[in-house]
Amino acid sequence: MSDWSTITAISIAILSHHFLSTRANMYWGAIVPTAFLSYCGWRLFTNHQILMDHPVKAPLAILFVLFIFIVDWGTGRDSYKQKQQNELNKMKTQDI
Repeated sequence: MSDWSTITAISIAILSHHFLSTRANMYWGAIVPTAFLSYCGWRLFTNHQILMDHPVKAPLAILFVLFIFIVDWGTGRDSYKQKQQNELNKMKTQDI
C-alpha cells in the first residue's frame, strides 16, 4: 500500500469511528475497534509481518491504537450525552 492510501484509510477509519461513537446506540462505536482487532489478529496469527520485526513491539502498538479508539469512543459518548442534555434543557425552557 502506498503512503497516501494508508493515510487515507486511517483517516477514514478514525472519522467513521468518531461519527459512529456519537450515535444514539453506544454499540455502533464498537464496529471500528472490533474490525481493527480482527484484522490485527488475522495478521498476527497467519504469520504475516505486522508493523515491526520485534515480537513485543507489534502487540504494544496494537494495544496503543486500541487505547486511542476506546478513548475516542468515550469522548464520543460524552459528546452525545451533552447534546442530549442540551436538547432537554431547551425543551424545559420552552415549556416554562
